Amino acid sequence: MANFRSLFAPLFLAGSAIAAVLIGGCVGDNPAPQDHINRTVPPAEASALIEEKKQDPKFVIIDVRRPAEYAGGHIPGAINIDSAHLSGRLESLDRDGTYLLCCQRGGRSAGAREVMEKAGFENVYEVKGGMSAWQAAGLPVTGV
Repeated sequence: MANFRSLFAPLFLAGSAIAAVLIGGCVGDNPAPQDHINRTVPPAEASALIEEKKQDPKFVIIDVRRPAEYAGGHIPGAINIDSAHLSGRLESLDRDGTYLLCCQRGGRSAGAREVMEKAGFENVYEVKGGMSAWQAAGLPVTGV
């Protein structure tokens, strides 16, 4: 029995310490920051965000498709930065800005959002379902 106690006592103490830290972290006075927003939004919410932020010079819509896809129709006001070249263009973007990303179906914009998150961008949205969903929702397209 003494051998059992000497074996499991350190594990019990370590487990108790971890539990205390976790509980303290969950009930502490420091809530998670609310100004950090990186998420996927449906087309209607993306459209509302565009309307809300249209006068904000730090709001940028980025279409991450290839230039030929972009030329075939994009969200009004969007700029084109091909996802294949995004990493090389991050230095030209304001990390304090708010960005809405769009591609054709959502795959490339999800990858672009991750790249931007890792680079320290804190307000990045992506259109769920991309331009396919945007057009299916009957939202405006330019360059067609």
